[in-house]
Amino acid sequence: MEIRQLKYFVAVVDAGSLSRAAREVHVAQSALSKQMAALEADLGVQLFQRSNSGISVNESGRLFYEHAQGLLKHLRAARAAISSEPGALTGSIVVALPQSVASIVALPLIQAVARRHPKVELQLNEELTGNLVEQLVRGRIDIALFSPFGLPPQVRFSPLLEEDFYLIHRADDPQAPPPGAVTLAQAVARPLVFPSRAHSHSTRACVDQALERLQLPPATVAMEVNSVHILKSAVEAGVGPSIMPLNLALREVAEGRLVAHAISPREVFRTLGICVCAALPESNLRSTIADLIAQLVRDMCRSGEWPATRLLPEP
Repeated sequence: MEIRQLKYFVAVVDAGSLSRAAREVHVAQSALSKQMAALEADLGVQLFQRSNSGISVNESGRLFYEHAQGLLKHLRAARAAISSEPGALTGSIVVALPQSVASIVALPLIQAVARRHPKVELQLNEELTGNLVEQLVRGRIDIALFSPFGLPPQVRFSPLLEEDFYLIHRADDPQAPPPGAVTLAQAVARPLVFPSRAHSHSTRACVDQALERLQLPPATVAMEVNSVHILKSAVEAGVGPSIMPLNLALREVAEGRLVAHAISPREVFRTLGICVCAALPESNLRSTIADLIAQLVRDMCRSGEWPATRLLPEP
């Protein structure tokens, strides 16, 4: 297998046809076709379905595409590392944040990387948790900040903080509890607007686990919504209350559109930390940016910028 074959393969999949890919990589279509056939022979599997109308990637091809992108990404990072000035941090890195974290961490992280490491090309992705794990293992993502739910053995998790969950409802909700803290049983007494379990959402998993631990019945769901923005809009529209980290509703609570109740005692919370794939080679770039994220998170917790959190001991 040759590096150029990986590049050609990714180009064919991205372009959707041999002819378009050939123009993009500046080789003859016949030569490109021969390279794809040689790659399939080397792997011992077919990567494409061929017909009179052209070719399309099959299931094996889609799986290999994910790995090929990861391999090419790490090759670019290696080249950047050895060609950079001594002591200068350069290269491209992909950091992924779940929706429930991106709203508070994304902008400070972008600013911190730009200020401290101006030669680093940061790609920041906002993803559902289930997508994060798969892409992390396949090398599409270098670092992620999320909870340790369903992590495979090859993902190394370094805990940073615990974040409490709150009952959130619209400001003029006639069925709202009185001001002050509520128990988890009170918080789930009404049908909730919640993310779906099918999308491996850590917020839902935290609540489900707390209910099971306290031997409480499962929460009744009024509506499943997998977008944080739409979920908050549904709560504000009166579809039902929700349970979520306080950071997600800070603006709406400050503006008086939503009301937040702490759940006391601390019966439902989540642990957040740095996740990297231990099966992939370590790099100075990944280690440095992971340390930067950890320090940024700790600073935000200590300053109160990230409310309702508790820092965990540093390793």
